[in-house]
Amino acid sequence: MTSGPMNSGCVLAGWACVALLTAMPASAGFPAKNVSLYAHLSVEDFDAEFAEDCWGYVSPSGREYAIIGLSTGTGFVEITDPTNPAIIDVVLTPNQGRDMKVFGHYVYSSSDAGPFHIIDVQDIDHGIVTLVNTIEGGTHNIAINEQSGFLYACVGGAMVVVSLADTINPELVAIWEGGAHDAQVVTYTDGPYAGREIAFVFAGWSQQVDIVDVTDKSEMFLVGSTTYPNAGYTHQGWLSEDRRYLYVKDELDDIQRTSILDVSDLSNPFPVGEFTTGLPSTDHNLYVRDGFVFEANYTSGLRVFDACDPVNPVEVGFFDTFPANDDPGFSGAWSTYPFYPSGTVIVSDRTGGLFILDVSAAIGGGCSTGDINGDGMVGIIDLLILLSAWGPCPDPPAPCPADLDGDGAVGVLDLLILLANWG
Repeated sequence: MTSGPMNSGCVLAGWACVALLTAMPASAGFPAKNVSLYAHLSVEDFDAEFAEDCWGYVSPSGREYAIIGLSTGTGFVEITDPTNPAIIDVVLTPNQGRDMKVFGHYVYSSSDAGPFHIIDVQDIDHGIVTLVNTIEGGTHNIAINEQSGFLYACVGGAMVVVSLADTINPELVAIWEGGAHDAQVVTYTDGPYAGREIAFVFAGWSQQVDIVDVTDKSEMFLVGSTTYPNAGYTHQGWLSEDRRYLYVKDELDDIQRTSILDVSDLSNPFPVGEFTTGLPSTDHNLYVRDGFVFEANYTSGLRVFDACDPVNPVEVGFFDTFPANDDPGFSGAWSTYPFYPSGTVIVSDRTGGLFILDVSAAIGGGCSTGDINGDGMVGIIDLLILLSAWGPCPDPPAPCPADLDGDGAVGVLDLLILLANWG
């Protein structure tokens, strides 16, 4: 392992030397709406040529870390203070670090050509990350079901199922022979599928989503399958939080859009709609949190959609990490991670590096509930806040929690949303 570049100053944190980088000013020349820049670390800051995927880790102390795949390996950055990120380390690999996921205090990182790295981050608060195992072979994407303790390696062809019962020495236990470019795997705890572990498999060139019951690894079986209009390459997707809908990205359909599937009946999934930014940029990865869809769409950067009406999401913010153009192609934002407790969102950009973003203005008071002050109810205080903020939101973008419909102003529609949720 080698630490990140020290050209921005170096201090001791525990036993390790970490690089401290000064945040760039808000937006810093990047086109944006309702999303502002906390900080930006370029690929040069990591001594790398390019970046690809990203993920996040929160230590038991509550400190937050970005994990980024680099041409040189897997990078770790503390972002607890998002305006002052600190590069902790880069775990080197002979090939690029493309995808990574977290289980407990271990990070599993790999690329198509491998090797597969297992990295212990239990001492990351002291500036220490430790490569504990290197496994030959690689995978394009990794999915982990933290409830079941299984890792699903999607190699573009078969999906390889691995037990993490021994976290440092994982064991291959099964192979799903159907095509798998990526997957989300969850365990249902209620309803008709309670107790079942289900994989939503994005099957690439087959142009479909396969829903696979993987509860019994020796008897995995296809529950249901569907496609959607004008499919090209079924790339990636994520469930709504109630698991009724699945939002799907297609990387090679020549259309910038997100397809919406109804998966409430796993044996009979079907498309119910789609939404778009209206830009020609190519799709890539998306995630869902608190009723909002966070998308990394290559040349058009991060796009945030309010999905409180889950079949009619509305764009409420963006941050363009690749301002040169919005053309189709594979430059720009590769992925995003919106799951930090603080609400900070990160984006990994292939040529731009790591972007640490404030999306509070985009998501406003939450999923259009009207609870502006966050006390669990909608009442007179929320009404007073809304009335005091009446009119256009600040420009340049700043937090505007009373803008419940995300249109950039506080007005009649926001008042109607608040009154509809009173109590």
